[in-house]
Amino acid sequence: MRHALGRRSRLVDVARGKFGFLLVALISLLMSTPMMSEGGLLRSLIILFVAGVLVAGLYAVRPGRSSLHFGMIVAAVEFAIGRAAIVYPARWLILAQMILWIVALLYVTVAILEWVLDSPQVSIETLQAAFCVYLLLGLLWVYLYALTDLTTPDSFRVLNVPPCDWLDERSRRTEYMRLFVFSYATLTGTGLGGIEPGNGFSNILASLEAMSAQVYLAVVVARLVGMQASPPPSTGQEDHPRPPELEDPDP
Repeated sequence: MRHALGRRSRLVDVARGKFGFLLVALISLLMSTPMMSEGGLLRSLIILFVAGVLVAGLYAVRPGRSSLHFGMIVAAVEFAIGRAAIVYPARWLILAQMILWIVALLYVTVAILEWVLDSPQVSIETLQAAFCVYLLLGLLWVYLYALTDLTTPDSFRVLNVPPCDWLDERSRRTEYMRLFVFSYATLTGTGLGGIEPGNGFSNILASLEAMSAQVYLAVVVARLVGMQASPPPSTGQEDHPRPPELEDPDP
């Protein structure tokens, strides 16, 4: 019983804290991706996860009420732009939504990566942050791919499927889902996206994502191993022997 409770408490600790909330939001968003082309309640659930990623990401960078409020404002702006693009389909609205995501994700990813590299020792928070950066990289590339496909149509192709119509909501949601799968398939090197780049620029983007994943894993794993292997910082008390007059007398 105690063993089960201890295991449960460790799982709760993993999902707790500034990076734990972000990690839960990211995993929830990824798991709900197959429902992205659906509507109704499932669509509302995905919108909630999207808002959670924005709020938790900004909170993870700078914990505090101000970050929570700012994250909620950014999430509300993103939601408003998305709703406006549905009611009044316009390419510039979709472009503004993509740019907002790219700027927010880039800021959060770089800030958390700096925190990981500056950490003095390995802890649960360090591992949470490192995994969050890995997942954020995949999400960042999703919007880079979407921006490329919006500005240069037919940059990504699916066999026997017509190109995405970015002004049509259903087509846009389906394309987002495909780019989600393609991005994380490229990031992990599985190649199971079922979608392929349609021109030289999108090929370069996909290659850069694959390289960024390998470089990130190599650098972060080396950093974490180095932190774990290095001795803890000395307090200075053990470096100097005790003076003879302070030593305990013989019994």
